[in-house]
Amino acid sequence: ELVGAGSDNEDHGSVERGAAVIEAGVLLVMEMKQQEVQKFLAVVKRCFQKKKIEKESLPLGLRDPLEFLSDIEIDAPLARSLLTSIVAYWVRQDVLALNFLLDAPEFFRTDGKPAEFAANVIKVRGGDPSDEDLAIVEKLMTEDDKKKFSSPKEMLGPPQED
Repeated sequence: ELVGAGSDNEDHGSVERGAAVIEAGVLLVMEMKQQEVQKFLAVVKRCFQKKKIEKESLPLGLRDPLEFLSDIEIDAPLARSLLTSIVAYWVRQDVLALNFLLDAPEFFRTDGKPAEFAANVIKVRGGDPSDEDLAIVEKLMTEDDKKKFSSPKEMLGPPQED
């Protein structure tokens, strides 16, 4: 109710407030265990169902967790896999489109292994990757990724031996 979602709200700041709630929650559970992530996802799902938080808040609320992912991983080694499972869940629930990664903070897109992250989200989400999924992974591939993998489809395949 503090978010004040919906068009009835006079100040129209509900998307930003919802993003702040998503950001704080995601940053908190990234340093926890999968069990706590599941509880968080259940609460947020309920918020969407009750229209307490708007879907537009999700990509905004994920900006800082993506930007600071590398730093968070130093203290919380599971942070990347937990964030991957969170994003995959929301993509699977159709409340978040994978292409939000194309507008992720620049540091994440250059140094945060964005194509690998997107590929892992697709794997965790399940199902066959669509042409759009492959195009997103391809757009996120860095020069190093392109040297290592000949295509986005290869990146989604089984892990490579070094």
